[in-house]
Amino acid sequence: MLAELMAIAAAFAMPEDLRSCVLAAFIFATAAQIVAIFPPPASLGFAKLLRPGLVAVLATPALSMALQIVPMPMGTLGNPIWATASTALNEPLAETITVDTGATMFSLAQYCAVLAAALVTASITLDRTRAAQVLHLLLSVTTISTAMWFGRETTGAAGSDGSTVAVLGVLLSCAAAIRAADQLRRHSRPGAIAPAPLPTLCVAIITMIVCVVALLIRTNLAAVVAAFLGSGLLLSVFAIRRWFLGLWGTAGVLATAVIIFVATLTVIPLRTNTDPTIALSASSQIATERMLQDVRPAGSGAGASAVLLPIYRDVGVGVSRERPTAAAAIVIDMGWVFLCGVLVVAVLGAVVLIRRSLSRAHDYVYPALGAAASIALIILAFADHGVLGLGASLSAAVLFGLAFGQSIPGAGRDALSLESKEALDRAAGPFTASYPRFASALVAAWPRVTLMVLGITLAVQALWMVFPEWYLGGRSSSSTVVSTATPWPEGISKPASIAAAREDFWIRGGSKFSVNPASEEQETAPAVPSNTLARALRSSPLRGDIWLMLAAASKHSSLQHGTAAMLKMSYYTAPNDLDLLPLRLSVALATDGVVREPEFRDLIKRDVKLAVSHQPALRPALVSAYRSASPDGKNYLESLISEQDPTYLDQVGARNFRQGSR
Repeated sequence: MLAELMAIAAAFAMPEDLRSCVLAAFIFATAAQIVAIFPPPASLGFAKLLRPGLVAVLATPALSMALQIVPMPMGTLGNPIWATASTALNEPLAETITVDTGATMFSLAQYCAVLAAALVTASITLDRTRAAQVLHLLLSVTTISTAMWFGRETTGAAGSDGSTVAVLGVLLSCAAAIRAADQLRRHSRPGAIAPAPLPTLCVAIITMIVCVVALLIRTNLAAVVAAFLGSGLLLSVFAIRRWFLGLWGTAGVLATAVIIFVATLTVIPLRTNTDPTIALSASSQIATERMLQDVRPAGSGAGASAVLLPIYRDVGVGVSRERPTAAAAIVIDMGWVFLCGVLVVAVLGAVVLIRRSLSRAHDYVYPALGAAASIALIILAFADHGVLGLGASLSAAVLFGLAFGQSIPGAGRDALSLESKEALDRAAGPFTASYPRFASALVAAWPRVTLMVLGITLAVQALWMVFPEWYLGGRSSSSTVVSTATPWPEGISKPASIAAAREDFWIRGGSKFSVNPASEEQETAPAVPSNTLARALRSSPLRGDIWLMLAAASKHSSLQHGTAAMLKMSYYTAPNDLDLLPLRLSVALATDGVVREPEFRDLIKRDVKLAVSHQPALRPALVSAYRSASPDGKNYLESLISEQDPTYLDQVGARNFRQGSR
């Protein structure tokens, strides 16, 4: 329980990057192995919950992600980018479904951590006392995280999963309040009130007020509706249990809840003539729509949406301004079939939890909480990206583990009776006790083996991410951003490091490199080994900055024949990245073979047009590019500038260009 609390708190407190994922993986790997080796007394009832069918369902996403990394036969499900990269690098590359091996491995590690959190929670919450403690701990964490998110939001630095955590906080506080009300009703006596549930009820009301205020002020209407529907489902189960415990009464309450559910969904403003996965989003999803139009049947690889977004976004638009909704990201990463499967499993899980909640004599609020969270998270998945955040996903995993752990009546008692039966069999004699002992050992070993395998897998993944030489590729959020000494002109973001955008390159001794077009001199080739760059491209061929670095390095070596191919890959994998424009123009104009090719002339013309007409802050980059250009490159650049802005060419003067190039 303390390990789960520490992991979730760290996920909320730390930025969502490689370190937070490694920490969560280590914590839950250790927790899973400890529970497997030293199971709690009631954990024998865990076998009643963790059946082979459920294990197969939970393992399907992990196997699908692992399959995306496996080399595919040529011309099948493999992404065509690998064949193009193989031609540019002039070496054979295996085709895989994913376009970024590191991003897919990162997503696989996060899913395994989420799965471990759910299974460990389900194992320890078979006990009623521990279940209540986990509920209160999770309520405290989500409330504090919501309050911190609300404070960061007012300063413009909110996390992406704040609305999801706030919705979970509303549901948890509602569940805690219902549980406290039931305790007051059961323990009340004439003339006296049980004091124990009163503090819990007061805290639940306060936390609900905090989360509701944060939702009303800082989130869109879809998040508010998700919280309202989830709370409504909890209250419906409470009403059925309290006043309408009968077939017709239950049917009436559920029918009323369905009517309210459908009527509430009509309040949410829907986008028309767009993809269903972004219909509830209140933010701009232009690049996401373009990515959805190119979705492949098996997806582009888990985590690929963050890698593909810079390619599809408009010029000058930062990645942080647009994030695909969780549903859209799943479709882009895994395909439509996977999303439909996730929705079916979520709805069936909600139905199962509602049935189990209505069949329990006590503690029915836990499975009802899981059903409410399932409905709310489905709505949030079509509204924003927060469901896939590390902190929000771990919180949801613990919540679902709590719900399923308390969904089977008498699991803890079954475990105790099984232990008592084993003791009686042992007392009866060795021959009589042999078969029951073997059967009970097999039943008890199944969930323990599952937790042990999951814990070992998580530990291996964490070690893989820790060692830099094993972690090539990864998520774009782990990019190293280098600020230049000279301030970047207003209106343009500071240039990101064109050198290896993964921390592992710098750890191995690569030097940081940045471009500043306002300066008089510009480096054209960062001091990063070419073999390091090529190794990164073998796992992430969509890295336009690394293709550009490799082209710049090959320009100064004997491998100039590969400069054009690598430069073309840079243009096509990062067409709208303004940070790469200065160095890209410098490399293109300095290579005669590039300047003479019609396709490259159109690409250079586009960059010059951006620098002259649309991004005046990039004009100094033209001076540096002119100084290092070949004679053909200088002539072509002069003609382009004269077409776009003759006054600028007259202002700077071709003579000054030529003097600066000597």
